[in-house]
Amino acid sequence: MEYTNANPSPVKEYILSVLARNRSGVLLRIAGLFSRRCYNILSIVAAQTENTEYSRILIVVSGDDRIIRQVDKQLQKLVDIVQVDVLPWEKAVVREHVLLKVKRTVQNSEKLVEMANVFRAKILNVEPDSMILELTGDAATINSFIELYNPYGVLKILRTGAMAMEK
Repeated sequence: MEYTNANPSPVKEYILSVLARNRSGVLLRIAGLFSRRCYNILSIVAAQTENTEYSRILIVVSGDDRIIRQVDKQLQKLVDIVQVDVLPWEKAVVREHVLLKVKRTVQNSEKLVEMANVFRAKILNVEPDSMILELTGDAATINSFIELYNPYGVLKILRTGAMAMEK
């Protein structure tokens, strides 16, 4: 995704992979850094790594190269930040995860299952009046999945931000 604004540098989405010590307040300090500088976080995902002493925080931000370099430098100055990497989209596996609760009736039940099969989504729960589905994929796939179910009555959506790992 790329477009230009009044600046000559293109505005793009970037994935920042931040390795931090697993201590309370780290995520708050990171969010505060973005807030103070009026940078918008498009998505943020944080989880413990294979080493319980560290967490990996994946942040998707929009900006030009200058802004990303500045954010990178500011993040590295924070206490408990061990490493910051800007992951190139083309050199990373990027996935999102969604749980979708949709209205279910006797009339639409078969169609809901059929659509789930097309996307290879998992059916996690079936109730008389609803169904919960799970899907992992890229943002475009997740968006298409949600859009396809909208006419049937989406009751609730829980969606992660982008998770990424360098190839």
